[in-house]
Amino acid sequence: MNVGLLLILPFTGAIATFLAGKLNQKYAFYLAELIGFTLFGLVLSIFLSYERPINVAIEWFSFGNATLPFGVYIDHLSLVMLLIATGLGALDIHFSHDYMKEDPDKPRYYAKILFFIGGMILLVSAKELLGLFVGWEFMGLASYLLISFWHQTKDPADAGVAAFLYTKFGDVFLFAAIGILYYYAHTLDLQYINLLATWHQIPDNVSFVVAIFIFIAAIGKSGQFPLFPWLMRAMEGPTTVSALIHGATMVNSGIYIVARMFDFYVAAEALVVVAAVASLSAFIGATSALAQNEIKKVLAYSTMSHLSLAFIGLGVGSLSAGMTHLTNHAVFKALLFLGAGAVIMAARHNKDLFRLGGAWKKLTLVGLFMGVGALSLSGIPPFSGFYSKDAIIAGAILNPKTYGLISTLTIIAGVLSVAYVFRIWLLIFAGKPRDIELHERIKTPSKFWISLPLGIMALITFVLGFYQKELSEYVTGKELPEAHVEYLLPLLLSAIILVGFIVYKFYKSRPDARDKLAAQPLMKTFHKILFNGYFVEHMITWFVKNVIINSVSKTLNWIDVRVIDGAVNGMLNLSQKIFALFNATHTSKVSNQAGVMILGLLAVLVVIFIGSLV
Repeated sequence: MNVGLLLILPFTGAIATFLAGKLNQKYAFYLAELIGFTLFGLVLSIFLSYERPINVAIEWFSFGNATLPFGVYIDHLSLVMLLIATGLGALDIHFSHDYMKEDPDKPRYYAKILFFIGGMILLVSAKELLGLFVGWEFMGLASYLLISFWHQTKDPADAGVAAFLYTKFGDVFLFAAIGILYYYAHTLDLQYINLLATWHQIPDNVSFVVAIFIFIAAIGKSGQFPLFPWLMRAMEGPTTVSALIHGATMVNSGIYIVARMFDFYVAAEALVVVAAVASLSAFIGATSALAQNEIKKVLAYSTMSHLSLAFIGLGVGSLSAGMTHLTNHAVFKALLFLGAGAVIMAARHNKDLFRLGGAWKKLTLVGLFMGVGALSLSGIPPFSGFYSKDAIIAGAILNPKTYGLISTLTIIAGVLSVAYVFRIWLLIFAGKPRDIELHERIKTPSKFWISLPLGIMALITFVLGFYQKELSEYVTGKELPEAHVEYLLPLLLSAIILVGFIVYKFYKSRPDARDKLAAQPLMKTFHKILFNGYFVEHMITWFVKNVIINSVSKTLNWIDVRVIDGAVNGMLNLSQKIFALFNATHTSKVSNQAGVMILGLLAVLVVIFIGSLV
């Protein structure tokens, strides 16, 4: 009963919320919040009464001897993802009361939020790849609708299209992987596919190709290299949407599908590919975050980097490290994004970090809660991010397949996280106001609608640090691996303290140092590279425009017009000429027709004579 309601309520609730909002916009919020917390309550009731995996087989439709199932499977891994999606989703809706207060399209907004949460619920509850794919596509559609929510202006509309195209590129590979698996395994059941791969009942080369195809789809959804540009463009949507996409739901789905098929990836020997791509993504995200001016852009690149760390945890063979970091990241990143939303709202929707400063007195609670998120993201003990990040870095060093470049990039990304997150905090809350007029206009946000959800997430972030062992055992059945590299812990803490001190001196004690450093030609070049995310989007755009459109597409268009259409049109012209030729031989004169008959007879005789000689 609870499971069926959990799957149906977000979609029916989205429709009801939209219709109720048309009567009175206040109804849209209160109904959406009621549905959001009801969804969390349903998941919580399943969590508290859980004894064994919920396994419901449903036949969608059949053709011939083949059937396509659409079942439900909820275990510990699914439950944790459901708690994240519904819990953070409900808090996000609560926060939206003030953040979206002035927006005239609130019914449309809350309907899309519920639809988005419903897509995530369907994805993580699916028993088979087919149901997972439907939830996957629902979230892709919802993300497009939410990122381009303010579609009346160009940038949000373009950002929505970019998100749709980048993620759909990966979705093509997921669809292909489903077809290949169904052909070779004759099933789409995720648990059975893991078993078949472990028993090597699927050809090894097929398993590897399928694993790579699914990972390409995960790269698109989770914003990994090279399909990450949409993640930065997504900042054009409301900050509450960014918190959901970057924290609670969409970006986590790529990691979830790899974790759900972890045994398949181990058997396919594809985890080293996951770790390699993720380490490069972590490095790009961490270094690019250092050069951003907008608060949301810094957090977007931070999301890319920390999701990569979770992928690296899976890639080094530790399901517990990867999923524990995913859980920790979901909470503290949603906290940081909503905290950023509170700052942006209080500062009259200003996003420029260098126009802020000295906001601690007016935004004390927001600064305190964002500080908790920053400490966790940085990996400062006893906050939750420390334990999972430490386990991932240790795993990368100790695994012989990832020791070297992969582990080095992982360490750099892990250490730099303290630099970019405390850069945000210092530029917003510390020092003196850099824009006096803006500072005077800052208004302290509501304690109930804004500070309360931030405080709840900050508390969860802090408490999770003391329950990492239990969390890991619950999600994966295994303890979070401890770091067995003796020098790792003191080295990491020393690096974090050193980087934190440098950031403090650079942005607080020497506010003019940034401009002086940026004036140097070499540093200016480095800044430009990092600010533009290593120009990956520019390269993809150039390739699509000049190679795909101007070369391949125009060549295919030429073949279509000149060759295919030319052949069809040429046959018409040829038939008309043949008709005209034969028509010229037909006249009303008997002598002409007799002559044609004689010529035809002679032609037949010539053919017979030549045939007899051969």
